[in-house]
Amino acid sequence: MVKLYRPPPAERIFESHLPGKYIGYTAVDYFADRFPYLNREEWRDRIEDGRITVNGERVAPGTLLREHDFIVTRMGIREEPVADRTLDVVYEDDAIRVFNKGAPLPVHPSGRYFKNSLTELLKEAYPDETPRPVQRLDALTTGLIVFAKSRQAASHLMHEFQGHRVDKEYLALVEGVPSGKSFVVDAPIGKVPHAARAVGSQTRNPKPAVTHFECLSTLNGRTLLRAVPRSGRTNQIRVHLAHRGLPVVNDPVYGRKTEDGHRYGLHAYRLRFNSIKGAIDLTAPWPSHFQPYWDAMEKS
Repeated sequence: MVKLYRPPPAERIFESHLPGKYIGYTAVDYFADRFPYLNREEWRDRIEDGRITVNGERVAPGTLLREHDFIVTRMGIREEPVADRTLDVVYEDDAIRVFNKGAPLPVHPSGRYFKNSLTELLKEAYPDETPRPVQRLDALTTGLIVFAKSRQAASHLMHEFQGHRVDKEYLALVEGVPSGKSFVVDAPIGKVPHAARAVGSQTRNPKPAVTHFECLSTLNGRTLLRAVPRSGRTNQIRVHLAHRGLPVVNDPVYGRKTEDGHRYGLHAYRLRFNSIKGAIDLTAPWPSHFQPYWDAMEKS
């Protein structure tokens, strides 16, 4: 059984240099525009309380920000949720390092997660390197995630992913049983209130999205699917499966949490891509709760 870790309560401190696009913004305008998870008045209060400094000095909410300003933001003492901090390296060469990510574990600090994030773990494990993820995986998705060791490798791989030249294959454990052996969901995905995604006429800025699914096995009202996304929209597989009435097991956003605790139903199983070192074809062992469905598939 995977051991989940909860860091002791600690203050979250964020350090950054002002991005060029915000030169000339006031301090409060900068935070309200770049970090809208707090409203303008909440950012104003933090600035006035001295929890935000610029170049080591307290500032007023109306202070104009300049190029190269160094900003430190103290977000207070927080207790983080538990996370699977296992660093399982499945492939490594001079250009990249590929992990089989556990769950729950976000790639970047977000929401209530900070130290319990993959990039923060890698800063501890590899202090002489800058973590450079070249793709996205949700906090609740396990499986393959690629990190570049250099800017050159990162730039190359990001172009490969953005150019849809990477073959991606997922395993999805869902609630319900599809009506056929295989099916395709071709439905644009857009934003809806509260940061979720969906399909339908009520979404904002919908973008084309296509996912191919193949049924592998069914047990006790749940089905193991092979999922191949043909586009790269945020939450694409989860949204498309929920749209078809087959939500991913233990998905708290597009389905429902179950008694399975931290056993989630989406796994990034295979990646095929061209690294600067040549062609790469990798698979990641699936979580143990997928195994009964795989065994059932082999028996059939």
